[in-house]
Amino acid sequence: MARLCGVTKHTLFHYHQIGVFSPAVTGENGYRYYTPPQVEVFAVISTLRELGMPLSQIRAYLDRRSPRELVELLDREERLLGEKIARLEQMRALIRRKGALTRQAMDQQPGQVRVEELGARRFLMTPLGPLESEADFTSRAVEHTRRCQALGVVSPHAIGALLRREAAEGGDLLQGYTHCYTQVERAPRGARLVTAPAGRYLTLCHTGGYAALDASYRRMLDWAAEHRARLDDCFWEDTLLDDLSVKGYDHYLLKLSIRLL
Repeated sequence: MARLCGVTKHTLFHYHQIGVFSPAVTGENGYRYYTPPQVEVFAVISTLRELGMPLSQIRAYLDRRSPRELVELLDREERLLGEKIARLEQMRALIRRKGALTRQAMDQQPGQVRVEELGARRFLMTPLGPLESEADFTSRAVEHTRRCQALGVVSPHAIGALLRREAAEGGDLLQGYTHCYTQVERAPRGARLVTAPAGRYLTLCHTGGYAALDASYRRMLDWAAEHRARLDDCFWEDTLLDDLSVKGYDHYLLKLSIRLL
């Protein structure tokens, strides 16, 4: 019986002792005898255990067992299992997309100014308000994260930030950040998204931390001036590689982009 059920005999002994699964007959010599239909019974009990139902709860059901009680129990577990499957599918999609984004990031060349055709992207944005320190930015980013959680947003994209072009031109980056955002595939219920239109964008992948960020923006602005390119009003600052794949903020890979007009 233990081999048929895929458990040890000690598991069968334990289940018998606590009243969850008993042999059909116990002989005078103490031997336990099971019937073939009990294999299916044990399979259902094992499934309930794997779904997280405690043995005490299974035993409580068995104390009041009836066909109606069984139907109610199985209907409830089927509903809970459907919810778990939906969460697992969401988790698999997140992992798959994060892997794809990381592979794309590995192909980027830091410091190289490029013109790229980017598709339309949608973002859930949170205004930052006046910033006086990096701690202020962090505090607002935490508020944005909590908002995303409250809306049920699950995204493989790290938090990004919108920077006014004139702040990059003036070199005062902190005062130029207007919003933080998370790129999403679809709009969560009750939230309005902002769309970055498809088109030609000037891009540069930056590494080296915040202290060197101004030089990367300056490189892009110099390229635009040299090529007489007209730029949109805001830069998009996206994190491609973070603590999941590199050690420390100075090794993050950021993608800076601004639409060409």
